[in-house]
Amino acid sequence: MRIRAAVVDGFPLMCAAVAAALTQDPGMEVVGTATDGTAALDLVRAMLPNVLVLDLNLPAMGSIVMLEQLRSELPEVRTLVLTASQNPERIRQAFAAGAAGCLCKSSSAEEIRQAAITVHGGGSVIAPDMAAYVLRAYADSAHGEGWGHSALTDREQRVIRLVAQGHTDREIADALFLCRRTVQNHLASIREKTGLRRRVELARWASEHA
Repeated sequence: MRIRAAVVDGFPLMCAAVAAALTQDPGMEVVGTATDGTAALDLVRAMLPNVLVLDLNLPAMGSIVMLEQLRSELPEVRTLVLTASQNPERIRQAFAAGAAGCLCKSSSAEEIRQAAITVHGGGSVIAPDMAAYVLRAYADSAHGEGWGHSALTDREQRVIRLVAQGHTDREIADALFLCRRTVQNHLASIREKTGLRRRVELARWASEHA
């Protein structure tokens, strides 16, 4: 039985290149591709691939949000993330949201194929140079530098402070003269940057950092 894979990348040429790399293995088939998060969710729900190869920086829907959605809806789909950046916070967030592996986009076709096979088999993969970045960032965090706080915008910090005070989305919108949808977008961005999903976790994080 062949491994069913789906490929999602914001750049169509990269999407096609990864799909072509995977299909060089006779034990794999690509059941679909997409170039944004919204289309990707529809694709995965319809085709139920074994492995999803996912661009870490997607348009239309953040990759972290998508990973969380997939973990909730389809936890059996194993995800291999590809990224052009070695930002340790983003890599940490991807694994926290459910990714099973992470490679650089500069990885060879063989490396991507082998990583897809590994995550399908229940294993985890991270490029050695990425692992070094992540370990270094965790070491910095242990000395008090923390993760994610400096990445929040001023508006996001104001939103999360109000979350910590127990305000609803509507109350936050009224306090900051925003529409409710804008507040929800800010919260989605905060979740992506901090790697936290539940509101109580955000409130606790805000009380310590914001």
